[in-house]
Amino acid sequence: KMINSCSLCSLCEVVCPNGLNMGEVCKEARESMVRRGKMPPSAHDFPLRDMEFSNSGKSALTRHEPGQEGSSYLFFPGCQLGASAPAYVEKTYEYLCSKLSGGVGLMLRCCGAPAEWVGQQEMFDQAVAEIRHRWKGLGEPDFIVACSSCYQVLKNNFPPDKITSLWEIYDQMGLPEGCATENSGTVAVHDACTTRQERHIHEAVRSILKRLNYHVEEFKFSREKTECCGYGGLMCFANPPLAVNVVDRRIQESQADYLTYCVMCRDRFASGGKRTFHLLDLIYGADKDKLAHRKGPGYSQRHENRARLKNKMLREVFKEKVAAPESFESIDLEISDDVKEIMENRLILVEDVQKVIEHAEESGNKLYNEETGRYLARFRPVAVTYWVVYTRHGNKYRIHNAYSHRMQVSGV
Repeated sequence: KMINSCSLCSLCEVVCPNGLNMGEVCKEARESMVRRGKMPPSAHDFPLRDMEFSNSGKSALTRHEPGQEGSSYLFFPGCQLGASAPAYVEKTYEYLCSKLSGGVGLMLRCCGAPAEWVGQQEMFDQAVAEIRHRWKGLGEPDFIVACSSCYQVLKNNFPPDKITSLWEIYDQMGLPEGCATENSGTVAVHDACTTRQERHIHEAVRSILKRLNYHVEEFKFSREKTECCGYGGLMCFANPPLAVNVVDRRIQESQADYLTYCVMCRDRFASGGKRTFHLLDLIYGADKDKLAHRKGPGYSQRHENRARLKNKMLREVFKEKVAAPESFESIDLEISDDVKEIMENRLILVEDVQKVIEHAEESGNKLYNEETGRYLARFRPVAVTYWVVYTRHGNKYRIHNAYSHRMQVSGV
């Protein structure tokens, strides 16, 4: 657990007089455990399946700009921006196409960072190889990257002069009309830990905030000494209580609204009740007060947002047909807020529940409790067995409980 709890943020290397980076030690230990078959599958199963979904036909997309036969640039928003705030991906892509000549391609997928963080080197290499294959097919355009973790991965695996931060583009090309207001207020800027050594990004972000008429408050630990939000290294999956403590500590450091340019940092701080903006909130958002209080979407909604973003871009931007939904997606669920919270804490997606019910209703493999009038059903799609307690009400299924395990009972 200790090995998997490190955020890999490299702050220790910066503050240590001898430059000791315990993150590298932990990462090497993870890689060694994976190679030797000693890493528990449960440690990172969920985020790796989430990455797999991002790179599947459900949400991955690569296209030239409509009307262009080549791409001089390639917008790579990252999987988490499309999961948390898909409308900003659409608006940013429209902005880039209007500002840049030579064609702006679009690539929706995960950069592979989760696999690299947890020591799954082969999986990471495959993710990068797929990006490289598709990038070459577009003519090797310059990347424009919205996600800080994607920036780091791409910079380390592609020619660095081909990688540009989205914030540099906004700073150089100018902001959309009408987004600046007078006396906007003060924000405390939390720098993403994956941009620790990227001073040009720090400066671009602050330059944009100045144009938006915001006063910047600096943390004691910012820029090259910034702290992690608890998502880095997938700490929040391996050691949730520690990740919560990381958020709680950080959000106590200032009374000002927080400003991030990493959507996971924003969602992590918002989960702790802190008023937090993503930089795109200030550029494109309408109701700033509402945006500051917005909680990040749950895991199921993140999947849904990615899939909907792909389909919307195909229909409205690229004028293409979308794939038909799978059969289980038509199952209509009724889930209370309490059960949603249970599912979120247990890393159970809506689609997992839908698959269980589809299997139970088609196979008849379910148990009926005469006292409660509820059904109990299970299904093991791959490595995890999901159990669902439900009742049927017409064409709807009301979910009362859900849980999962990785044990496989022989003979059942």
